[in-house]
Amino acid sequence: MSIGKNIKKLREIHNLSQKDLAEIAGVTDKAVSTWENGIKDPRMGAIQKIADHFGILKSDIIEDPKTNVDPIKPNIPKIDGYSKPMPLLGSIAAGLPLEMIAVQEWINVPLEVADRYPNAFLVKVNGDSMNKIVPSDALALIDPTLEVSNGDIAAVAINGYDATLKRFFKFQDGITLEPESFNEKHSTQYYDSREQEFNPIHIKGKLVWYMAPLDIKF
Repeated sequence: MSIGKNIKKLREIHNLSQKDLAEIAGVTDKAVSTWENGIKDPRMGAIQKIADHFGILKSDIIEDPKTNVDPIKPNIPKIDGYSKPMPLLGSIAAGLPLEMIAVQEWINVPLEVADRYPNAFLVKVNGDSMNKIVPSDALALIDPTLEVSNGDIAAVAINGYDATLKRFFKFQDGITLEPESFNEKHSTQYYDSREQEFNPIHIKGKLVWYMAPLDIKF
């Protein structure tokens, strides 16, 4: 493949006109036309500008197919597919427990996060009792398949219906749910083993990540 054909293929991959590429290379669009038609070859300076712009090597433009170089693979990430929808199940309290209500909504999160926690779900954080770690209105990603150890932040259901986000500690005689807040009104909640017979506590999952919603106000 000639230099001109490599340049044309690269231009078409990025959906650019000859004028667009001419501005990148610092030449006229007529010059680009002569390259692509094999009438003239570009100077090394123009090739370097094109290579720098797309994050590739000059050799990716100059060399032919026998070198197994593919000029259509610039060293930049592809945008399509770099997010994945995950379910937003409802709200979770970061103050007093609130009922966790399922909703029919899907939120795009980074693909790397979604692939790492494929069984996780999002919940909206209400309240400020965990705002040293997770701000109010953030979307918290909860993974129900991961083991929750002492000191982890977890979504914990109280009475089987409510859910709260707290730092979790389990002891021989009970469970402690600790806030991490700049608001001093929030205090540690303790549930002893006997109380849990009438006030059961269930771990819904471990906090693994969080993000700001698109409509957050700053």
